[in-house]
Amino acid sequence: MCPSRIAQTALYQEVAERLRQRIFAHELQPGVRIDEQALTIDYGISRTPLREALKVLAAEGLVTLKPRRGCFVTELSEQDLDEIFPLMAILEGRCALEATAKAQAREIASLEQIHRELEGFAETRQIERFFERNQEFHARIQDMAGNRWLRQTVRD
Repeated sequence: MCPSRIAQTALYQEVAERLRQRIFAHELQPGVRIDEQALTIDYGISRTPLREALKVLAAEGLVTLKPRRGCFVTELSEQDLDEIFPLMAILEGRCALEATAKAQAREIASLEQIHRELEGFAETRQIERFFERNQEFHARIQDMAGNRWLRQTVRD
């Protein structure tokens, strides 16, 4: 193998991303036990990449591994939320500050368009569509900030 070649994404990383998206989409609800056997069948994989993926998600705090009981989607308490949201506000505020210093006219126009869509989704109570588009809105601001450390901290 040539040393300059880049390896393909490991299977466990793809599995982790699929599970992450299912958790974010609330297909896997907080507190629910993850059925490893069903997932290996659904994804057509062995238990090894699934378990590696679950370790990654556990490190991210998205799932909780309980010895001899299984793996569960992490539940956040009200105290957790009270502690997380002020930190997120600080980080997102910093993203906005850095993004405004670097924003191009086309990027601002794009954010304005997304904002109009968000208003429409809120008005018509399309919660899922609002959530998805809101995530994109914030991701774009993070990208516009151009600070990879800040972006990674927010995404973690």
